[in-house]
Amino acid sequence: MKTKTITGSISLPKNKKQWKLYQQLGKFANDLNRLCDAQEVKTNQPKSVPLELLPMVF
Repeated sequence: MKTKTITGSISLPKNKKQWKLYQQLGKFANDLNRLCDAQEVKTNQPKSVPLELLPMVF
């Protein structure tokens, strides 16, 4: 039996609020993969989550 390989694709939601959450999640994932430079590490301070990102967290 021949196996079928399906590569991932995401269909964009029609709901604008959900689309915005997907966009913010993508930007967050991109930032996780980026390495910080020395100056950024020194100035990086812990901070609370912005209010617009709360629906993505909970």
